[in-house]
Amino acid sequence: MSSDARKPSLTWALLTFSIPVAIILYGTVVVGVRPPVLPLLVALVVAALMCLRIGYNWEELQDGMLSAVGRIQIAVAILMLVGIIIASWMASGTIPAIIYWGLKLIAPQHFLVSTFVLCSIASLATGTSFGTMGTIGVALLGVGGAMGYNPAWTVGAIVSGAYFGDKMSPVSDSTNIAATVCEVPLFTHISSMLWTTLPASVVAAIGYAILGSMHTGNVSGLGNINTILATLESSFSLSPIAFLPPILMIALAYKRLPVLPVMVICVVSALGIALFEGASVASLAKFMTNGYEASTSSPELNKLLSRGGLMSIMVTILLLTCGMAFGGVLEKARVLEVLLDAMLRGANSAISLIGVALASAYIILLGTGSQILAVVVTGRALSRPFKEAGFDLRVLSRTCEDAGTLGCPLVPWSVHAFYILGILGVEAVDFLPYAFFNWSTPVIALACALTGLGIMKSDKGSVRQTTRLGPRS
Repeated sequence: MSSDARKPSLTWALLTFSIPVAIILYGTVVVGVRPPVLPLLVALVVAALMCLRIGYNWEELQDGMLSAVGRIQIAVAILMLVGIIIASWMASGTIPAIIYWGLKLIAPQHFLVSTFVLCSIASLATGTSFGTMGTIGVALLGVGGAMGYNPAWTVGAIVSGAYFGDKMSPVSDSTNIAATVCEVPLFTHISSMLWTTLPASVVAAIGYAILGSMHTGNVSGLGNINTILATLESSFSLSPIAFLPPILMIALAYKRLPVLPVMVICVVSALGIALFEGASVASLAKFMTNGYEASTSSPELNKLLSRGGLMSIMVTILLLTCGMAFGGVLEKARVLEVLLDAMLRGANSAISLIGVALASAYIILLGTGSQILAVVVTGRALSRPFKEAGFDLRVLSRTCEDAGTLGCPLVPWSVHAFYILGILGVEAVDFLPYAFFNWSTPVIALACALTGLGIMKSDKGSVRQTTRLGPRS
């Protein structure tokens, strides 16, 4: 039977997409299965059975699953290295030093704004949201815990800042991919994103300022901040050399070295510092495998600092594998293709095309949990409609990132949401309301489409001549 003959109808595609997604949501949100491995497996089985119904055989669906799982090999390697980095940065005193100086220098009411700004700077320099969240993010989570902040608030600010750089950095994979897929020069793409990114950043900063003003300053969970500072001083050296690993990470990433070698160098430098400070090889090997075990005089601080290690991310890797296999089935059976085709019918205005681009990216995220697929598939599918409607492709490339890049951590079963859960310990449904930057950017994109602000035509002009902005290419 030909592939065209097995293309699902729109009704069947909607059912094949919505029923498994509903199963995942029911299992995670209503029943509260945590980690949601079982809901994902059930959704995978249901999706496979529904795809078998339209003529696909098991071997074909299995190929789709294996192909999708193969796309996360680098992500799995990064996850494993992040687990090792967290443990080694604990042993070297790097993360305790960041927590120490964060508590000394950041006023509690300004903590969330500071977190958003610090993570934005780090991710802009390195181009990696994963690296930012797994290093500076872990330290800032500790600072927020010491100040008595709700972890969901803190993680929301960390995520917002981390994905600011993931979206805007010229050394970010997603930034380069979106520009390449839509055939837009890199810095033209980045300048176009300023239309939605800058207003969203302001919204996020105001949101975190308001949350900070609402913070009561309750630190009963960890005791007095001065006591925590004294405990850190007595338990770790906190010398300037402890900041060498993050400095190396930012410098090497900015030089556009591959991410895996950079992470290995960060691990080696941290291990060297730990050995210099007196740690044994045996203890470091144990920490890298099972996680760092803090032994300060404060049980609460020990709980905060005892984290990381290879074994800590095994559940996350299992979730990633199940989620990608589920997406692979939907992709192989052309379910997502049918849904996108239906959405494109009659779309030719700025609001309709941008609305379709945002919706298609979110549908792909819901169906596959993959940031890259959301950007690539949306860019490829909508390039021709945008051209035919007379819009510059920089508008499309920007919109792909507004939803595809920023929306991924907000989907509870996505690659990025599982990563955040494994590293920072907070689920997407909990931090989503506080990831102001991530969800406000698509809203601003729709506002731009409605008003014509920043909607460039293919002749390089703006729909509204009075709102021309940025370099012209």
